[in-house]
Amino acid sequence: MTTAEDSGKPRMHKGRRVLRSIGILLAVAIGLGACTFEGDSMNQRKANLENQRRSALVLLKNQGGVEKVRFTSEGGKLGLGAPWVVEAVVTIDGREFNEILGPRQLGGDPMPKLPSAPNSRTTVIYSDGSSEVIG
Repeated sequence: MTTAEDSGKPRMHKGRRVLRSIGILLAVAIGLGACTFEGDSMNQRKANLENQRRSALVLLKNQGGVEKVRFTSEGGKLGLGAPWVVEAVVTIDGREFNEILGPRQLGGDPMPKLPSAPNSRTTVIYSDGSSEVIG
């Protein structure tokens, strides 16, 4: 015959195993979730850089005299249904203009009306510090 004292010991031992198992499961879930979020943020950074390049190309197609485009943020959507946009500093004739660019839109400080020159070379500096010359 078992006493209350004897039956309590296995239950305590079982309780510890259950708690330990729950702790391990939580640790694994948190670890997997962190990997997923990191992967998502890496994909988002890559998409933002691609959108920055597209935005620079749209700007260069519509605006002449651009010497340099420096993206000052990664870019993103401002709200539900809003288009992707990014902040940039555009240099024309040595003057800087604060602009909001996107693959489908341009806006910001008024820039001088200059025709685009197909053979001009423009330095583009992306938000991650990388750069390229387009043109």
